[in-house]
Amino acid sequence: MAEKRCSISVIVNGQRWLEEGEALVASNAVPRAWSLCGLQDQVRLIVGSKLGYTFDNTDFVEQRWCRAKSNTGDAEAVTTGFSVVTTPHIAGTDPGAGLSLDAVEIAATTDTQVIVTVGSQMTWLPLRQKLEARGIELFELLLPATGKVVVSTERVTDIRELARQHHNDGHGQALFKAAPVLVVDTASGASGAVAAAGNETLGANAARGTVKLLANGYGMIKRKDGLPDVQFMATQVTAPGFEFLEEGDELRFDVVQVGSGKWLAQRVVRM
Repeated sequence: MAEKRCSISVIVNGQRWLEEGEALVASNAVPRAWSLCGLQDQVRLIVGSKLGYTFDNTDFVEQRWCRAKSNTGDAEAVTTGFSVVTTPHIAGTDPGAGLSLDAVEIAATTDTQVIVTVGSQMTWLPLRQKLEARGIELFELLLPATGKVVVSTERVTDIRELARQHHNDGHGQALFKAAPVLVVDTASGASGAVAAAGNETLGANAARGTVKLLANGYGMIKRKDGLPDVQFMATQVTAPGFEFLEEGDELRFDVVQVGSGKWLAQRVVRM
């Protein structure tokens, strides 16, 4: 039986993403700027938790960095795997009108199951109806201006507030994964992106806890965030593996809802 996978298209209002990230740092609300590779992890975590997919079985089929003109985020966007698109209507005061047509194009030309917009809101009803008719799920990660109230739903996330309130814990931490750097092989002239070294390469493993119980093929984790204990399966422990775990070991992990509706820890990493 083939593995169940989820294909995602991400469309970012690049100007709003930059402006709001800089504003958060300038106000000392977060320790450092968020990154696009952190956004990738955040998107996969959100889709995983809402639609029942794991971090490891989500795929990006299209990623677009939209802006009115060249900006300082273009280099990171390219390095992180985004297509850089000039969209005239993108601006800090615009809720994202320039992204709507782009989303329709993606829906019509790529085999995607989920569209995620960042820094925009789909206010055009015919577009929503078109996506619904095609069976395409829509998630909106908003970047509202300070003081603007967003009515939260299961498909709408105020990502600015998430970063401000939870940059050091939970899913918000994934946004601050170290940005990739462009490395050039001087001998061959080839270039490629690599993640910064260290634990931040596992930045998506936002939840933390300790091993409470180990049994035949599974274990239980006592979470540090005070939420109920969560179970994990032996196959979800990264190398060196389940057999090397001991009670009391500190772990990092993702928490996802599986097809049965149960919440499990996955991508479990010993710290």
